[in-house]
Amino acid sequence: MTTGVAILDMDGTVLSKRSIDVFCAGLGFTERLAEVDRLSPDLPAYRTTEMIAAFFKGVPRHRLEDLFDSIPLSDCADEFVSYLKSKGFFIAIATDSYEFLAERLARKISADTVYGNIVEMQDGLLTGRLLTEPRCLKIKGCRLYSTCKLWFMRKLSDRVGGLTLAVGDGESDFCAITEADVGVAFRPKSQPIAAVADTVASDYSEIESWLQREITSSRYQSR
Repeated sequence: MTTGVAILDMDGTVLSKRSIDVFCAGLGFTERLAEVDRLSPDLPAYRTTEMIAAFFKGVPRHRLEDLFDSIPLSDCADEFVSYLKSKGFFIAIATDSYEFLAERLARKISADTVYGNIVEMQDGLLTGRLLTEPRCLKIKGCRLYSTCKLWFMRKLSDRVGGLTLAVGDGESDFCAITEADVGVAFRPKSQPIAAVADTVASDYSEIESWLQREITSSRYQSR
């Protein structure tokens, strides 16, 4: 029996660090990233993502994979995924980072599917271009990300059914957390995320305890 769909953010949620920070530190792009971060509030989010992708023109795929694999999971993230599986959730990793890397994480923690930015590659090298198909649903408060986690959640919910759970920490999670039956702000980095979430948590044991009460409550039993 499937309980529903769980949409889990990757950077800062399942992973303990933002992958872009790790890549830029390892490749010498930290100052360039800081400049983009400075400009970011005045730009649509997809433009920021495009600017950062350009840093990696000519970088071998395996170099990013090696750096990515060095990032620790957040404490108890794998146990939380196991808990969700035991409760019948279909588990998806959704990220504004790169889908080919999210696929590596999905294999590691046994997630069912992933969604992220598609990176163009030629002969094993990144070209600096993104091939992501725009899906933004442009809900109120959205910053126009190149990946739309709300679109992805709706797509999976139509296929799987049941409850929708969204867990994330940043602005790219706003849309999914806003609409999810159960929205969780995990160590949120922005006030809007905390404001629209059903609960705010600082560790996975908090989410597990809270979710256990929610999925057994009368308001979800009729679904």
